[in-house]
Amino acid sequence: MARCAEHPHIVADKENTPEVTMYRAMSQAIDPAKMTVLCGLGDLQFSYEAALGCPGFVTWTANILPEWSLALLDAADACDFARVRRIIAGTGQLYDFVGRCARRRGRDPWVLPGYASGHIYVGILKAALEIQGLAGGPVRGPGDDLEDAERAALQDLLAGLGAPPD
Repeated sequence: MARCAEHPHIVADKENTPEVTMYRAMSQAIDPAKMTVLCGLGDLQFSYEAALGCPGFVTWTANILPEWSLALLDAADACDFARVRRIIAGTGQLYDFVGRCARRRGRDPWVLPGYASGHIYVGILKAALEIQGLAGGPVRGPGDDLEDAERAALQDLLAGLGAPPD
């Protein structure tokens, strides 16, 4: 990571380690003026890394709940970790939904979305975009589109989330 930070064309790293201690080690190995290390595993993992000074994150949920992602970033920047927990309680419902959909397909729901869950989060993302009136399109194999009942449950979930908590 330190060598990457010295390369003139590398300005940031989307770090996908699920280990917060590894994130800490990587971020301490670099000069932050030369390179930024972002949380690549999304909003849930960012809630841990934010306390270590992580400046941002990449998440699939930002495509469908951008105001929640911005609220999370603002809360973390303000070190308002009580609000971070409230926001994560909301967006965490999407991860719970991923788990339920994965379980229906006989996949392990207790791993990071995109691994043993079979990338069902892609089908969820595309369905959520369509529910919001945006172009989601079909999922390419080996991924799965949502079933009608799952799409209806997702629509209810999104409607129930509303605005991010203060």
